[in-house]
Amino acid sequence: MSFNIRLMTLNDLIAIEHIQAEAYANYFLESADVISQRFELSPTTAWVAEREGHVCAYLVCYWSRVGKINPLNAPFTFVENANCLYLHDLALLKIAQGFGVGKKLIHAAMEHAISKSAQTLALLSVQNSKEFWKGFGFSEFTNLEKMQHENLHTYFGGDDSAFYMVKEL
Repeated sequence: MSFNIRLMTLNDLIAIEHIQAEAYANYFLESADVISQRFELSPTTAWVAEREGHVCAYLVCYWSRVGKINPLNAPFTFVENANCLYLHDLALLKIAQGFGVGKKLIHAAMEHAISKSAQTLALLSVQNSKEFWKGFGFSEFTNLEKMQHENLHTYFGGDDSAFYMVKEL
């Protein structure tokens, strides 16, 4: 199967909501307003994968600082002196899984970060995805300030834990 990776547009937001609803437990679903605000803050760091003109996966990123965690469902804010590209949300429809689509989206983000001279990628691992991210060279970062630990805990839902992870480029 062939998938096209491209920058996200505002026209993709309805598809993004659909993919998010399939990929995440209800606890992690973010409102359309929050998704839109995040995209508008950083439109050059959000990608989609499409097949035959239909969006089936996405990766939303933004510039941040290592160790800074945005609370779940809270608007993003511009970060002065950003030193990493934060991979906020990667999600795929079930029909797109197993074809390397996630890997292609992650590589698009890595290439973009490197082109902007970033030295680090960061993310939160949720829904038992820690081993997936380790496979891309991410490792858990535990040297978080108290407020950032509190922000991390907004991602704990049900039996799920969340882990802040980083990858040096």
